[in-house]
Amino acid sequence: MRNFFAALLLLSGLCARPLPAQEVSSKTYVLKDGSSLAYAKPAFWRTLGSGPADIGLFLKDSFKKKNLSWLAAVGASTLVLIEYDQKLYNNARRAGKKLHISSVDKTRAYLKLGGVPVFRGPSDLGSALYFLGDGWISIGLFGYFKAAGWLKDDWRASQTGNQLAEGLIMTGLVTEVMKNITGRETPSASSAPRGVWRMFPGLKQYMAHRTRYDAFPSGHLATGVMTVTVIAGNYPDNKYVKPIGYTLLGGLCFQMMNNGVHWASDYPLGIAVGYGLGKAITSGGRTAAKRSGPAAPTALKLAPYLGPEGEPGAMLAYRF
Repeated sequence: MRNFFAALLLLSGLCARPLPAQEVSSKTYVLKDGSSLAYAKPAFWRTLGSGPADIGLFLKDSFKKKNLSWLAAVGASTLVLIEYDQKLYNNARRAGKKLHISSVDKTRAYLKLGGVPVFRGPSDLGSALYFLGDGWISIGLFGYFKAAGWLKDDWRASQTGNQLAEGLIMTGLVTEVMKNITGRETPSASSAPRGVWRMFPGLKQYMAHRTRYDAFPSGHLATGVMTVTVIAGNYPDNKYVKPIGYTLLGGLCFQMMNNGVHWASDYPLGIAVGYGLGKAITSGGRTAAKRSGPAAPTALKLAPYLGPEGEPGAMLAYRF
C-alpha cells in the first residue's frame, strides 16, 4: 500500500479536471427512503487537504462517551484473540492446505519502471484474496468513480473518488504509526508462539526488518474497511455494497493468516481504524456530503369524499 502513493497522485492528476465557475453551488441526490444527500463542487486537492482534520475528527469521535463501549469491545476482543492466536493461525494454515489455497504470496510484478516493480497483481486464488486489501483496489475504485463523475457530471461519484484517495493515504499513515509503536512480529517471522512485541523499534530498524515489527494492526484490513465504509456512506441505498464488501474482506482475513502476514488479533483494531476513518472522511471536511431526512408529510390534505347519499364532494384533512 505504501508503495502506491506516488501512483495515486499521478492518477489524480489524470482524472481530476478544473470545473468552470457556475451558479450551482451543490447538487442534491434523493435516496429511496426520501432523504437526500447534497454535495458541494468536488475539489480533489481540497479533499486531500482535509485529511489531517478528518484524522482529528476520527480521534475525537473515537473517545466520545457513546463510543467507549466500542473501544472496550475492540480491546477485549484483541486480548481474547491474542490468547488463541497461535491455534487460529495453525488452523488457518491447515484449512488453506485442505482447500488448495497457497500459503505463499504469489503476487507478481506486471508493471516495472526502471526495473522497479510499480504494480504487483495476483496470479492465483491465494494472491487474489490477499490483493483485496491492497492499495491498488482503492486506486482502481478512485479511477472508476472519478471517471463516472467526469463523464456524467456526477458530483457524488467524483467526491466518492476523492474521499477514497484521501482514505487510502490517511489509513496508511495511521496504521504505519501504530505499527511503528507496537512492533509486533508477523506469523511468518515469529520467533515465539503468538509473536514477540518490540515496541518503538525505531524507523531504521523497522524499515530494515519489516516483518519483525509490522503485524499490528492490519493495514490491509483497515484499507478494505475504509473503502467499504466510504462507498456505503455515499450510496446508503445500495443494498449490495456492505454484503459484498464484508464477504470479500472475510476472504482477505483468512488469507492474511494463511500466508503468515497477520494474526487474528491484528484485525479488531484494523477494522476499527478503517471504519472510524471512513465515517470521518464521509462526514467531515469542507466538501463532505450533507444528508437530510425524509420530507415530513403535509399537515393539510385535500381528498375526494362521498356523502351519505353518494353525493360527490371534497374533504380537507389535517394531520397533527
